[in-house]
Amino acid sequence: MTALNNQLLLLEQQLMYYKKEDFISLLSEDFIEYGSSGGIMDKTYLIHQMTEQGIEDCLFTVTEFQAVSLADQIVQTRFVTTNRTNGNRQNRSSLWRNENGTWRMFFHQ
Repeated sequence: MTALNNQLLLLEQQLMYYKKEDFISLLSEDFIEYGSSGGIMDKTYLIHQMTEQGIEDCLFTVTEFQAVSLADQIVQTRFVTTNRTNGNRQNRSSLWRNENGTWRMFFHQ
């Protein structure tokens, strides 16, 4: 796995702890998420759903992680999450953009 793959995997996993500070710093201002329920959420909405402390134990394991360069400074991550409590597996995808030296997510589904 490349250094960029490792870096983006760690950032994806960091967001799985649902800490407000992480969502503020790692989501781009134009972030959009298409949720599994069909809802569309933006950064402001998600930040209001988070707590300062987040959760202590991550609810998901990540497998089959890939980071694919789509353009200069834009990478798509593709992976599978498995819910540790019920075993449900879901395909996930995110788009990351390097913004002035910092990778920020601008789309997630």
